Amino acid sequence: MGGEGGNVALSVLRQRECGGSHRAGLQRAASRHYLDCQPALWQEKEITGQLASTLGPDVDKAFAAAWQDDHRLLVGTKSNHLLQWDTSAGMLRSIPLPPAPPRQHEVMETVWGACGIHSVAVNPAGDMVATGGTEPADCAVLRLPDFAPVQTLVGHVDWVFGVAWVSDRHVVTGSRDQSVALWSIPEPGEGAPDVQYKGADGPDGLQRKFEGKVRDVKYDFESCRLAALSTDGCVKLLDAARNLRTTRTVKLPLTKELVCMEQRHDLLAVGSVGHVTLLDPRRRTADLCSVASPDESQGVRSVQLTEHLLSFGTGRGKLFFFDLRASAFLPTEPAPQHAFDYGGEGGLPRCKLAPALAPAWQPRQHLQLGPGHVVLNDLYYDHFAGMDVKHACYAHTWDASRSRLFVCGGPLAFGLQGLYMAVWH
Repeated sequence: MGGEGGNVALSVLRQRECGGSHRAGLQRAASRHYLDCQPALWQEKEITGQLASTLGPDVDKAFAAAWQDDHRLLVGTKSNHLLQWDTSAGMLRSIPLPPAPPRQHEVMETVWGACGIHSVAVNPAGDMVATGGTEPADCAVLRLPDFAPVQTLVGHVDWVFGVAWVSDRHVVTGSRDQSVALWSIPEPGEGAPDVQYKGADGPDGLQRKFEGKVRDVKYDFESCRLAALSTDGCVKLLDAARNLRTTRTVKLPLTKELVCMEQRHDLLAVGSVGHVTLLDPRRRTADLCSVASPDESQGVRSVQLTEHLLSFGTGRGKLFFFDLRASAFLPTEPAPQHAFDYGGEGGLPRCKLAPALAPAWQPRQHLQLGPGHVVLNDLYYDHFAGMDVKHACYAHTWDASRSRLFVCGGPLAFGLQGLYMAVWH
């Protein structure tokens, strides 16, 4: 009986494994289908209005976002709100951040005021989130799903713009103070101090690696590669296992307004004022090509790499999708099949209404962010009254199935307050 029971158990396990493999295959196929067929079929579900009515007029400009799980999103704003949006229940709440702890060095003061939260990152295990702190030069680590404070990371003297997990318990921060830092996070509830400090000197302190401000840090778990982007016009590859030792410095051909970066095991994408530069860090000559933004000089504000698709958002609220296989932008509207047939010479389209004419139909190649919410303050009435204010696409992120894209942003102009948040599906 024991042997027979063991065979039955083994059979059940194999069936489960096959079922799991089959489901994973279906999910991958569905993901590829969504990427190939969209964005021409996407619909926008904007949630900005509900946000404004729930949290009031103080919420301003969504700078960063990450999926907490399949149906919950975490969003960081310029007004220093950490928001959780439940897409299934349609519920929104503001997550309290731990108070700013005392520090040895004063934070640099600027005429721009506070910057808010510029990065939100969930660790691979899904049990912690690292984001900006109450003081924007700090990084707050919270436990998921209850958002209990784990530790506040103190050491940077200027705003933290980039946060990246390199393991379930190690996180890297990058700041405008030209430095990066590697932090070891304790297990929740093990009695560690509420604050972790790093000094400006010493092998375990902040690592001042750059001549310019650090605008983004990204880690790829497949290649174990950590990359940091700086306004001095370079991407540095750092070794997280050797205390952030620099292994390579890649000089960028386009260096104006470097604010965003994304990477996967074989590719780095860096956004600048009018281009997305593609790099292959495995090659001796890393430069591959630069994809010109059709939105002219409006600035690339967010970039993503998803399988064969490069997507990027601009300062005027346009979201583009570039097929890396075909080296072409994807159309974002279906072709008007009712107006054409393909019986022309060489299979070219001809107009049914006027066969002699062969109009060159040009599909739209971007998604335009919706109206969102704009605060009608004095600056608006002085400079923008009556104008169609566009929201910059500061962040966009895919869910695990690649069937939904969360997009968020706000007005690009300094001092103009507003917000945009939507799920495209």
